[in-house]
Amino acid sequence: MTASLKAPELLWTPKLVGKTPLDDYRRHVNRRFFLNLKTSRDLHRWSVERPQEFWMDLYDHLGLTPRLPKHITKAYDDSVPMSSNPPFFPGLKLNYAENALFSNPDPSAIALVGIREGMDLADGEELSWHDFRERVRLTASALRRSGIKQGDRVAALVATSIWVMVLFHASAAIGAIFTSISPELGLEGCVSRLQQVTPAILFADSDTVYKGKTVETTTKVKQILDRLQPQPQTYIVPVASKPTAFPHIDAFLGKADTSDPLTFCATNFSDPLMICYSSGTTGAPKCIVHQHGIILNLKKISAIHNSTTPADVILQYSSTSWVVFYVMCGYTACGAKTILYNGSPMYPDAKQLLRMVEKYKVTYFGTSPRYLLEVEMSKAVPKREFDLSSLRIIYTTGATLSHNQYRWFYSSAFPPHVHLCNTAGGTDTATSLVAADPCGPIHAGEMQVFALGMDVDVADPVTGDSILMTGEAGEMIVRKPFPSMPCYFWGDEGNKKYRESYFERFSNIDVWAQHDWMSCNPTTGGLIMHGRSDGVLNPSGIRFGSGEIYSIVEAAPLNSRISNSLCVGRRRPQDSDEEVFLFVVMSPPHRLTPQFRIDVKGAIRSALSARHVPKFVIEVPDIPVTINGKKIETAVKQVLGGKDVKPSNTVVNPHTIGYFSRFRDMESEPREAKL
Repeated sequence: MTASLKAPELLWTPKLVGKTPLDDYRRHVNRRFFLNLKTSRDLHRWSVERPQEFWMDLYDHLGLTPRLPKHITKAYDDSVPMSSNPPFFPGLKLNYAENALFSNPDPSAIALVGIREGMDLADGEELSWHDFRERVRLTASALRRSGIKQGDRVAALVATSIWVMVLFHASAAIGAIFTSISPELGLEGCVSRLQQVTPAILFADSDTVYKGKTVETTTKVKQILDRLQPQPQTYIVPVASKPTAFPHIDAFLGKADTSDPLTFCATNFSDPLMICYSSGTTGAPKCIVHQHGIILNLKKISAIHNSTTPADVILQYSSTSWVVFYVMCGYTACGAKTILYNGSPMYPDAKQLLRMVEKYKVTYFGTSPRYLLEVEMSKAVPKREFDLSSLRIIYTTGATLSHNQYRWFYSSAFPPHVHLCNTAGGTDTATSLVAADPCGPIHAGEMQVFALGMDVDVADPVTGDSILMTGEAGEMIVRKPFPSMPCYFWGDEGNKKYRESYFERFSNIDVWAQHDWMSCNPTTGGLIMHGRSDGVLNPSGIRFGSGEIYSIVEAAPLNSRISNSLCVGRRRPQDSDEEVFLFVVMSPPHRLTPQFRIDVKGAIRSALSARHVPKFVIEVPDIPVTINGKKIETAVKQVLGGKDVKPSNTVVNPHTIGYFSRFRDMESEPREAKL
């Protein structure tokens, strides 16, 4: 039965009707394939119904190098199961770096701007496209002359900066496999990653800089090397200090032959480019190997969905441990100027990134719902305090934007012309599954469209049948291959973990399971993310996502007292049903009083239903999060259920997970707030 859903509040409509790159591409498809596609959703439907034509046409449309050879007549072998990971464009030699480094026709234009926390914004280091290529040329030469060859791993404990961009592109140029880890990650987190991928060479920042603190990293680097066999060549990238325990990166560059040209290894489309890591919140992280061919999906999103050109200025806040760092590189591959910020987005206050938007006339600002919530809670009014006239799009990922955040954004915070896009994808896909539609409207609380070529569906959690147009929530899946599927997991014999991770959710259909819980509003076509499917709440058989609860308690008026929250279920071996806990961190000087607990439950009941009201609302001192700022639900759920969980060093505050064991035997809420 189809759910009856109303259209939520319309907040934004496109101003450049018919004039976006997505419009241009739709018209191109109509001409080439004799079609009459009228909307972005029509275009998406064609792209997944005719995937061979789409991917081959997209490759040519984006102008990737080299052109597709005549003998390639199909994008991939569609006669084999998706779970066998059919390679795209077999026989094609394509190098990521060659396609990225020549994307701006003006060699004197600024490619990269490096800024570190505490610097005056006017003092950022600028690198032109000519100088960017020169630095990559010398770095690639030095890598080769240091004995680094195709397939070797190049590791970087380097923050978002010009140097990490140079190292990534130079590694790609020679066919080495790049892997980056944010330098603030703890010792065990670094070791658990590097021990698996055994880098041949390691670059490390001399210091981490975050929230006004500068901490030298050489002691940690020594401890890491003591546990790596074989030990990689190691060089230090100076940040604030100049330690002498390891050779300086200038010594590394001294190995380059200045006459070596910038050349590109003839890699296959599906050859390994880089390694990302799963969050690994309760165990060793998976080493997810991505291919040179991710350039196709990265440029699809940046150039077509997000309208990026060499005239754009990109500010994407991300750590180098997150796949979003590589997504940011996709905008560089469109010839845009990229601002690289090493530091906290909250230092000296929540307005720091907005200062950078104003200073550098940023057109694309990539951030998170949590950052926007911090701006809202700070009582800042960005459009009054800053000149944001250059902004055309704000892209958020990592969590779901609530209805109220959408309304706050357009009613009081940002200029009405700005396109606010909440997207969904992940480390595993290295691309967006849900993307921006510059040709379509935005409704409160809804994401816009599935990304072109991504055959995303909402599946019944039992049968796997499509329930997309019923309005009911279900498992987010992808039904056809895509060119940024991981090559494999490093060290995964027989691809066992790979298949377990993506292809064993359903026994009767061969589909990629994203492990997200989502629905589609059949009235608007908008998409709603409800949380992770493995963290779906299921009290008395009523399934809903934690994101629905966060949209209430982390929005006005409750967020004037609540600074953070975590909603998980508890089902112990002796329990016949799941009970829902809502843990809240109160903003000083507020405490969780009995009356405020009643107010919180009442707000959830009023906004959602009585069936959504948590049985327990409990004040806690902190919420566990990963280094990428994502709430850790599954580990806390396991602790509540009686399992002792050893968190990995991807958890910023690992001590907090064990704290929740005190609630395993709780049968009623405390009468007064106690921490």
